[in-house]
Amino acid sequence: MANSPWKTLVGYVQPEVATCPKGTIINEIRRAAIRFCRETAIWVEQLDPLFFPAGMDTADLDAPRGSRACMVTELKGENGVLDPQYDYSATPDMVKLINTPTINSQFEVKAVLKPTLSSDGMPEGLMEDWGEIIAYGAIASLKAMIGREWEDLSGAQIKMNLFNDGIADAIVDRLREGTNKPLRVKSRSFF
Repeated sequence: MANSPWKTLVGYVQPEVATCPKGTIINEIRRAAIRFCRETAIWVEQLDPLFFPAGMDTADLDAPRGSRACMVTELKGENGVLDPQYDYSATPDMVKLINTPTINSQFEVKAVLKPTLSSDGMPEGLMEDWGEIIAYGAIASLKAMIGREWEDLSGAQIKMNLFNDGIADAIVDRLREGTNKPLRVKSRSFF
């Protein structure tokens, strides 16, 4: 998947904080993207399969360069999808099976990802869909920097509200799975 660099969003942010150094802007864009992805769980990818040799109950997660797993959403083997409550536990770095396999086992892994602090960008589709919202988060953070030439606390609050609204919209979009289907259930009479 192609990545868009953080500098893509500088044009959204720079006019709001004209004298702010570009490096500081990019750092705040990255931090806003990390928060956005963590809170929305919008960035989901199939990771490399995990291999568990017989007698081994842990395996390291290998997220794509510049990203880190927030949570494993699916672990699927030959016998179907495992239940995280009973079959495994996961951290951002590894998966531990509850029952140690007696034979060599391989599992497909789907995980929610977020950018790392050293990342250069994020997937192009996510940047295109949510870049403006991420820029609001960066602007809010920059304008809230006390004592800086670009400080603007009321402007920071406005942009933070837009950022938080964007997070809520992304969560709803994820729950709808990108469709326009309603999120409520229509009541029906059974009599």
